[in-house]
Amino acid sequence: MKIQDIEECLEIIWHLNENHESDIDGFLEHDEDNFGKEAVRELEMDGYIVITNKKITMTGKGEDRARQVVRRHRLAERLLSDVLGMKPEEFEKGACEFEHLLAPELTESICTLLGHPRLCPHGIKIPEGECCKKGKESFASAAYSLTKAKSMEPYTVAYINTHMETRMQKLFQFSIVPGATIMVTQTYPSYVVQCGNAQLAMEEKIAREIYVWRNDNPQVGID
Repeated sequence: MKIQDIEECLEIIWHLNENHESDIDGFLEHDEDNFGKEAVRELEMDGYIVITNKKITMTGKGEDRARQVVRRHRLAERLLSDVLGMKPEEFEKGACEFEHLLAPELTESICTLLGHPRLCPHGIKIPEGECCKKGKESFASAAYSLTKAKSMEPYTVAYINTHMETRMQKLFQFSIVPGATIMVTQTYPSYVVQCGNAQLAMEEKIAREIYVWRNDNPQVGID
C-alpha cells in the first residue's frame, strides 16, 4: 500500500479504538475508500497491527504512526477553523489533505501557534506532542492567569486552559487567541477585557483559564 493509504487505514483503526469498536467488521463498516480485508492483512504483515479472533490491536509501531496522523488531522482542523474561520463542511476536506503533508516540525509550530489545544473542533482529544510537554514546562514559569494581570496594561495571550469547547469557541469569536493582545479594563462585578476593537465581559472562572505574558517579556515561539 501507499504511505497515504496506510495512514488512512490506521486512522480508521484509531477512531475505532476511541469508540471501543476495534474489530475487522467495524473497520469494513467505516472503510469509505474500500481498502477491504486485504489492507488489514497487509497492515498485519507490515507489523502495524495484530489480529486475534477478528479483533484488531495496534502494535507500538502502528499506534505511533496512527497518533501522528490523527494529531496532524485534528490540529489542521483547529487551524482552518480557528484561524481561517472555515466551517466544518469546508475544513474537513482540507484537514484530510494536510494530515499527509505536514512535516513534524511544522506540526509542532502549528500546535504552538494555537496554544497547544486539547480538543479538535468536534470536541475530540488531540494527541499530545513533544511541544505540548515542553510548552507546559515553559508556560508554568513564564505565563500566568489573566486574573493576576494589572488593569489597563497590555498582555499577550499565551494559551487558554479549558476543557469546555463552547467556552473556547466563544473566546475565539472575540479574537482571544494565542498571540492576541488583551487588556483588563474591569475586574468587578465581572471581568471586562479589551481585545482589538471588541470588549467582552466574563466571569472570574473564565478569566482564570486565560494565561498571558507581559508585553515587555513575550514568549511567542517557544519550542
